[in-house]
Amino acid sequence: MDSVNVFASVLPGRIRLRHPLLRDKSRHDALTARLQALAQVEGNPALGSMLLRFDPDDGTMQARIRAEVAAVLPAIARPVPHVAQRIALTAPRKAKWEINRVAKIGAMASMAVSLLALGTSKKLHAQAGAVFVAMMLTHMAVHWRRTLK
Repeated sequence: MDSVNVFASVLPGRIRLRHPLLRDKSRHDALTARLQALAQVEGNPALGSMLLRFDPDDGTMQARIRAEVAAVLPAIARPVPHVAQRIALTAPRKAKWEINRVAKIGAMASMAVSLLALGTSKKLHAQAGAVFVAMMLTHMAVHWRRTLK
């Protein structure tokens, strides 16, 4: 079985399940039948997705839902790893993250300088604006895939 996590999103009172195995209508229906006793279930077998809504004050509900999912999809019902474990920052990703961090701080600082210089020095205002545009373009270059969606 696929090792991809079935728990796409876990929030208080709301769990989103998503996995290719849930595209199988019989498996999707079996899991829906089991989970309807615990929570309000909305699902789409064509997408392999299921949304569960339940009382967020019930402290045992997530564990009970995990048990039901494990009964139908045993090999993939594992807990959601911590964000730091899911997003391993490799050297290139870390470099992009650092570049983007500098670009965001530079953009904020240059915008502040540009606004402060607005009434006093046109030259400083223009220079700070140029720095802001350069920082913004750097940020857009790092996120070019999401920028143009």
